[in-house]
Amino acid sequence: MRRPEQVIQRQVVAYLTILERQGKLWFTHIGHGGGGRVRGAILRGLGLKAGVADLMILLPGGRAHFLELKAPGGKMSPKQIDFCDSCNRLGFSYYVADSLDVAKTMVDVWLNDAALVDGRVERVIYHGR
Repeated sequence: MRRPEQVIQRQVVAYLTILERQGKLWFTHIGHGGGGRVRGAILRGLGLKAGVADLMILLPGGRAHFLELKAPGGKMSPKQIDFCDSCNRLGFSYYVADSLDVAKTMVDVWLNDAALVDGRVERVIYHGR
């Protein structure tokens, strides 16, 4: 398999598309450039930043979540770690998934206002809602 991250991302996008058609969420892939040095310079000039997660998922109630997809055993880059830290500091959820099953579990957690605690899904109560 030449591009395992793309395979995982296509699977996750198919799952998110089903949920989007049900009105449960909205999502988008965040383009990361490619196409050479000139295109990269143009995109940076337009505000593109390295390290941003692969997918942004919006849920009812003004909740935004970011999902980074990695091939099994894949590592986050320093820029991805910086973005994750920024999300955490600003109160946004960020998660790294290395399979469709892991991504589905996290999306289901987010949809149900839950949290993973010691591998179990537990309900989270948000103040102000």
